Amino acid sequence: MSKLSTMRQQISSNQEELKNFFRHGENSCLPGSWLPKYGKSALALPNDPSVSQWSSEARSAPACLDSMSKSSTLFPLDQMGSKMNLSYLSEHSELAPIWQPRLENGDEAYLLRHFQRHLADWLDAGNTKRQFSTDVARRATQSPLLLYACIAAAACHLSRTAYTVSPDLANQFYERCISIILAALHKPVFDIEIDILLSSTVILRLFEQISSNTPSNDPQCHLLAGSVYFSSYVDYAISGGLSSASFWIFVVQDIQSALSHQKRLKLDFELFDGRLRRLWASKPVLSDGDWVNRAIWLLAETINSYFDVPRRNFSHGLDFSGEVTLKQRIGEWELEVSKAIRPLHISPPDPAKGNPFPVIWYNNIAHSTAMQHVCLAKALMLIQEYAIQHSMLSPEKQLHLKEEIWYNLDYLFGIALSADDEPSLRVMACHALYACSAWIDNRIARNSLFNLLRQTERENGWPWAYVEQQVLHTWQGDSREE
Repeated sequence: MSKLSTMRQQISSNQEELKNFFRHGENSCLPGSWLPKYGKSALALPNDPSVSQWSSEARSAPACLDSMSKSSTLFPLDQMGSKMNLSYLSEHSELAPIWQPRLENGDEAYLLRHFQRHLADWLDAGNTKRQFSTDVARRATQSPLLLYACIAAAACHLSRTAYTVSPDLANQFYERCISIILAALHKPVFDIEIDILLSSTVILRLFEQISSNTPSNDPQCHLLAGSVYFSSYVDYAISGGLSSASFWIFVVQDIQSALSHQKRLKLDFELFDGRLRRLWASKPVLSDGDWVNRAIWLLAETINSYFDVPRRNFSHGLDFSGEVTLKQRIGEWELEVSKAIRPLHISPPDPAKGNPFPVIWYNNIAHSTAMQHVCLAKALMLIQEYAIQHSMLSPEKQLHLKEEIWYNLDYLFGIALSADDEPSLRVMACHALYACSAWIDNRIARNSLFNLLRQTERENGWPWAYVEQQVLHTWQGDSREE
């Protein structure tokens, strides 16, 4: 029996559990008896005219997505700028197949293009092969599930940033995805390609993240489903290709959820840990992607330790062996990566000019992503160490430990604030702020990070209102002097 058949059977054996994941809240959807044909949506967009208008050079939404538009004529342009008649091409498609569009529906094409230009890069932040910007955008025109996952996320993003799409429309696209998944789960044999399922899952998880205003309203359906999918067959997480890229995005999403809910990961960490270590140890030279993934995995391990409630009772009998091993692994990563990942430039903080954090530039976003994850891993580990040992330390050693915590947090925030517009770096910094807000005690730094929260919500659509309230509550209750 092939590995693919084995995984499909294992997913099918979890059908009831998966079906329950997808029946939730306002996005609930009953299984449909149909599968939509890609590229031919029957959904009515807000104020939908018979056809819509947009220019290949314009950044504005199609007319049917823009409630203020009064135009109702579709004039797509070819690369030479000439007007094309789609009905003519349809009648003579056998003569000119090169002119047949991959998607006939202009609105779906617009949303997929928005996903590729704005959200795929976001997901690809730690992926040096940029598979969501290339493979996913291409294969979405061949897969209804992947297509509707992409355009649901794009519609949700536009509804929160440009306000050109109704949130209800985003939910309709989302529910189409759920119908497709549930229909597949009702079949005797699960027939969705595994890499399509996994990539669609992390895209739908992004939809959940940006459409949930508070952690308590986050259904986590696709986080739970993803843990089932990836745990069903571990090889797909390390096999390379789109499945592996999806796995690492899922780990980052699991980390974000763990930080928001202050709990351990949903993913079975031990199930993957040994395999990943052996994989990295078997390579004579690690790629940039390997270094990034190792950094992400170090943070995942740190979070599981940090939010391990029984171990956080801080009794005198606590076994520190796990923490020592983790500290060693982080140190080894920093030592080994020093030749592969180095900053392009660092300028120190300049509080007099209102810059409380250093300016830190890297040559590519993957390097920035890796350093953010390691800095947060170190900060959380040091915070845990301080909580356990501070009463046994001299004042000098207490101050040294605090300075190490502040240094790593400053570096992490500096990376995000130095980037012109990198949503993934901003979002990671905001999650770190929520987890470590008690350690930000400088007024200028607080103002800068609070502005980052609001900027990320306004420009990138990530809902931070709940986090803003919690951070302010922490700072208002903090009696420490600056």
